[in-house]
Amino acid sequence: MAVFVGGCQLLAALLALDRSAPPRPARPPQLLTNRTVDANFFATIHQTLSRHPEQVLVVWPAAPAQGPAAVSYTGRAILERVQTIRQALADARVRPAQAVLLALPVSLDLIAGVLACMALGAVPVLLPAAASAGAVPGLMRRGHVRAVLVPRPLRWPARLLARTCGVQLVALSELPEVAAAVAEAGPVPGGQAALVSHSSGSTGQPKAIRRSHAVLLAQHQAIKRVFPPWAGQRDFPLFPNVLLHNLAAGVVSILPDVPWCHDGQFDPARVVAQLVRERVQTLTGNVAYFRQLLTYLAHYPTPLPEVLAVGIGGSPVPEPLAQELRRAFPGAAVHIIYGASEAEPIAVREVTSALVSPLAGYCVGPVHPGLHWRIRPLGTLRRGAGPGPLVGEIQVSGPHVATPQPGQWLSTGDFGYVAHGLLYLTGRLGNEQLHEGVQHYQIEHLLYHLPGVERVAARAEAAGFTVFVQGSVSRAAVAELLAQHFSPTLCRAIHFRPSLPVDARHHSKILYAQLR
Repeated sequence: MAVFVGGCQLLAALLALDRSAPPRPARPPQLLTNRTVDANFFATIHQTLSRHPEQVLVVWPAAPAQGPAAVSYTGRAILERVQTIRQALADARVRPAQAVLLALPVSLDLIAGVLACMALGAVPVLLPAAASAGAVPGLMRRGHVRAVLVPRPLRWPARLLARTCGVQLVALSELPEVAAAVAEAGPVPGGQAALVSHSSGSTGQPKAIRRSHAVLLAQHQAIKRVFPPWAGQRDFPLFPNVLLHNLAAGVVSILPDVPWCHDGQFDPARVVAQLVRERVQTLTGNVAYFRQLLTYLAHYPTPLPEVLAVGIGGSPVPEPLAQELRRAFPGAAVHIIYGASEAEPIAVREVTSALVSPLAGYCVGPVHPGLHWRIRPLGTLRRGAGPGPLVGEIQVSGPHVATPQPGQWLSTGDFGYVAHGLLYLTGRLGNEQLHEGVQHYQIEHLLYHLPGVERVAARAEAAGFTVFVQGSVSRAAVAELLAQHFSPTLCRAIHFRPSLPVDARHHSKILYAQLR
């Protein structure tokens, strides 16, 4: 999600922008040509909030120094803030289809800023996770950004430079607290970009992902189909973009008490106390997040009887971790959610006590019924003494898939196969090479069953795999397990490291190119 870019950082970014290229005339982001009728995704949210103006729909944690108190926002309060920002954008002459960069911390203003852009028909652009100031100029040039939302006024040198570069700055702290009236969403082509976010960068640099209004609405409906909401549902989403879905569905969102700029470094005691205090019923998060929560709960067992469902995703989910979640939340259904920003969800699997072989890869369940899928062949997996299934890159298409043109196939960058109606993941683009009918996820998933393995990566080399391990497990235990299941020539070396490189967004995806 977006991270804060302060005044000095933004000034540096604008200086770099001014040096690197002359100002370009504003140009709208790519419009996706399709036959979808006018459909602004904000209209769905506006309708829900208008129906429940006095209902608390967002609960934001207070800063640590303020204790456990939280700030609650009703449907009316959210709409009024959206309208205030929308009017400020209109006063700044932001036009429909124009890109607006949100240089804001994760906060209600960030969410309201996204919705205000949508309501106006503009295109909100979020910064990549952990984006540096040096990355901002390139992002602004590529996205043709000429308007930026900032939390407070910048100093005069930055304002002067922004004006010289043709960049309009809108400071939210200068806006009134309450808007007089709440306007409905303006119509936009369903294929117009509604939100620009960025990938995790696990296969290289983070790439911009443009989701149209039609795709956002289809993703919202696809999630509702798999996880039907109920009246009064209290959700605890680690991923702030889930807020858009929750607001459209009328689900109460309680934001976890984590530092959003560094959400991999949080106090699990505060989060568990929040789960109890706020009577949370559903929660979602990534592997790194749940590992920390489970470690805390193992030392400080805490009954959480109100939790009814847990969703985990963002990276491959080791089966032992999924089973540990079932034990920690005995009254909850635990789901592994596989998807991408361009296609959310792709597959969902409810975790049961049934044994799943780690050598099969990561089982993520049946492909969502609203999607078409196919495999771009890479080779054949080994299965015992004979050949196994055909494996290759997973491609999907459908209404809730964001592609440059509607109906195109999305290449997910994940490799795997479908067997007995279930999708299995066996490799990731950039490290997908087969050796002896084996891909790297199969090796990694097997080793995650060893106690003491915190992270593991099997990097594909020319003649086999090099295995990297983070954790307290012994070298002998790793070597013995590999020898039990693979030939002695498959894994050429085993290295132990204090930590393995992971992505800045989920803190869970291994960055194979950075392994040393």
